[in-house]
Amino acid sequence: MTVLARLDRWLPPDLPPHTLRPARHLALLAAITGASVPLLMLLYHWLGFDPAAIAVLCAGIVMVAAPLLLHAGLGFEAACNLFITGLFVLKIWLAANLGGLGAASTAWFVLCPLVAALLGGARPALVWSALVFKTYVVLFLWGRFISPLVPYPVSAPDVLAFAGQLGLLVMASAIALLFCGERD
Repeated sequence: MTVLARLDRWLPPDLPPHTLRPARHLALLAAITGASVPLLMLLYHWLGFDPAAIAVLCAGIVMVAAPLLLHAGLGFEAACNLFITGLFVLKIWLAANLGGLGAASTAWFVLCPLVAALLGGARPALVWSALVFKTYVVLFLWGRFISPLVPYPVSAPDVLAFAGQLGLLVMASAIALLFCGERD
């Protein structure tokens, strides 16, 4: 039994065959999220930014709930968008509180269209790409013309930058491996 097949208990038993694999991907991404949320909360707490730890917890709850709500009867597309929206809102909050476009977490926005492509294909990926693009423009314009987004003074910004870049590498690699698994 594959790792993805073990996640079937999170999913409704009557999923259409063409939705089973993406639904398994959603469940796996939710499991990865559930495992990483406590680590991120500890990191932000250690850096002296407890509001970020709470934001991570709230977004993590939404993201982990997505496949559970799918199991409870929420439509597949809605469950996918709920998962991605949780990530997206968290990244907006972190960008606004960690310095706008210069925030260590801003690069993580790229996961929104990447996850959308994995779960739903080209159309959702393009929609999420457009939303991320608009967010980048708003962050830029806000910081440039309205008021600079001043980063919260974390105790070790280099640790946050390192953890952010390393985490993005790990998550993007994991998602890419899911794509590769489609061909094997």
